[in-house]
Amino acid sequence: MGSLSVIDIVIVVGYFAIMALLGLVAYRRNKSSEDYFVAGKTLGTFSLAAMWLSSWIGGASIVGTATDGYNLGVSGGWYVSILALGTFIFGITFTRITKRLGEKLKSVTYPQLITNRYDGKTGIVVVVCCFLANIGFLASQLVALGSMLSTMTGWGTANCFLLGAVITISYSAIGGLLAITYTTWVQFILIVLGTVVLGIPLAAKAMGGFGQISALPPEWFDIGRRGWPTIIALGVSSIFSFYTSMDSYTRCFAAKDEKTARNGAIWASVGVLCIAFGATYMGMAARVAIPDLPAGNSAYAALVVQFFPKGIAGMVLVGVLAAIMSTGVVCINCCSANVSMDIYKDRINPNASDTTVKVLGIVSSLVAGIVGTALAWWKYDIVSLLLLAFTFQAASLFFPTVLGMFWKKPTKKAAFASMVASILVVLIWLCGDAMGMGGIFAIDALWPGLLTSGVIFIAMSAFGKPTAEDILKAEIFCGKSEKSL
Repeated sequence: MGSLSVIDIVIVVGYFAIMALLGLVAYRRNKSSEDYFVAGKTLGTFSLAAMWLSSWIGGASIVGTATDGYNLGVSGGWYVSILALGTFIFGITFTRITKRLGEKLKSVTYPQLITNRYDGKTGIVVVVCCFLANIGFLASQLVALGSMLSTMTGWGTANCFLLGAVITISYSAIGGLLAITYTTWVQFILIVLGTVVLGIPLAAKAMGGFGQISALPPEWFDIGRRGWPTIIALGVSSIFSFYTSMDSYTRCFAAKDEKTARNGAIWASVGVLCIAFGATYMGMAARVAIPDLPAGNSAYAALVVQFFPKGIAGMVLVGVLAAIMSTGVVCINCCSANVSMDIYKDRINPNASDTTVKVLGIVSSLVAGIVGTALAWWKYDIVSLLLLAFTFQAASLFFPTVLGMFWKKPTKKAAFASMVASILVVLIWLCGDAMGMGGIFAIDALWPGLLTSGVIFIAMSAFGKPTAEDILKAEIFCGKSEKSL
């Protein structure tokens, strides 16, 4: 295994120092909770595209996809390719609606939007789902960060995991979303440069030329090698999760206008697709160049450290570290908003000062980071963590969220009942699978959870009697949605 040169180490250390500095700058410029949680609602198209890419395409995506490319071949690229499709679909269908409703209803979080559509009880269910999902996303990023640092430094994986967790949590807590805004442009450039522009040709050179990838066995070119049930479940849960992820709504709320919200997502989808190809190709190239890579090591980092030129290696790895940290910041920021805005400000102390909310945001960021670290330590597998997080969101929240924007019939009772029932079914399925009960529990938990939610929500909405409040809220939401079509 190669090691980083002195200049590469200087680049990596310099990056961490700059991140710490920008976090402090963002802390000083965060004048309000709106700055902390949605960057003052002033972001332009490129900033939004960079934020979409650097949050959804985090270290887990790049490192995990490269590792899957190493182990599975082209089938390893499914996850990020699906994210590209999900970003595009959400961009053209939901961004303008979300931004418009957010401005009208003064919402800065996804649970606030759902509370305004149904009621506070339903909003609490969304808070819980969002918190659990973002904790899962955060854990996956910390796993990737530990793997990367271990490969780069040669230190033990556990030590690197803990070091990476401390750095990410600290930066997240003090800077909030404004800190991401300051760094996303550089991160966007580094990610694309490292994984596509430089990554693909240098990976080809490492294995002796572009044609050498054909030396891999035929199964490395089987797009269904991961298993079609897993691919389909990942595809449905991932795309549906764009509509139930707090992160997606935060992007829209942070945009300066509706058109910007839409264009930022669309442009990001193009970059995501390029990264899907680049990361998969680098993983397959690593399989040719380093066929005996030890289990648990990052194929991406190993290829870069061993074969990329000095200086470039450090810059490329910094791009992945940037992706990991930026995604971690977003996850922690969302969890913090759940606690300080959705629970404390909206339900416990509506008269709380803005300063109190912002301070609570910092404290809850630290707590969320610690919880995410514990989860990652317990379940040290990137794809499993992501799939678990996606399942909770997609199964229970999709139908009430999407249909609630376009259909006037849904009621608060239908939304609450469908969400709770779906969550219970998913938990029962996961427990049954974990206990090795087999049978129907071998089916992915997404499907029974989604079926439960859809049947209950549609049936109760179609045959239930809406209250005067249900009718009023439906007019506000569906009227706005129809004008945007």
